Amino acid sequence: MERKIKIKMNAWLSLLGGVALSLACAGGAPHSAVPDYKDRTPRSIAVLPVMNETVNLKAPEVFRPILHNQISMKGYETPALAFIDGRLRENGIREAGQVNSMTPQEVGKLLGVDALLYASVTEFTTTYLLAYASMTVGARFELKDAKTGEKLWDSEHQVKERKMGLDQKSVGDTLQFAVGQSYAPYCQKVVEESFKTLPNGPRAAAPAQAGCLMPGL
Repeated sequence: MERKIKIKMNAWLSLLGGVALSLACAGGAPHSAVPDYKDRTPRSIAVLPVMNETVNLKAPEVFRPILHNQISMKGYETPALAFIDGRLRENGIREAGQVNSMTPQEVGKLLGVDALLYASVTEFTTTYLLAYASMTVGARFELKDAKTGEKLWDSEHQVKERKMGLDQKSVGDTLQFAVGQSYAPYCQKVVEESFKTLPNGPRAAAPAQAGCLMPGL
């Protein structure tokens, strides 16, 4: 009887491992971009206040600085978040949900940029059930031309990590994961995966030439 239970448990763990592996090996984030993006690449992008479709009020605060840094790393100029928020407040925009009361053209002119990044947090949850815990983070992104209002690029991605306790120690680790795990690393993963699909901006560093040696080395 004990041997049968062990066999069933091993089979169940193998199945879970296969599922986790299939998720880890899945393709990149879904995305789309206009065919002539290369010819219309914006020089500057403003990261607008992030919309929140979850019940966690802190979600936008975690995502937005990560997005701002990612845009800069992709080679685009991007105004400081404090400047963006200050200009929006001057025009009566104090919350992310109010941004859509202005057209992309109006916002672009106000901020003096070529394009606008709109973002929405779609998942920001932790689940804990005795020996099982999971954390899910997801977001949707849209880049719009500030002159025409046309969507230039969009992407959506979600990451999920699961923990399962099978003995006293691992149950304790699962509880600690559910209670103390930070959302920030998962937000970073979501942003990085989605922004792999966004073409680099004009200021992106050129890739190093393979096989080149520095003089004197």
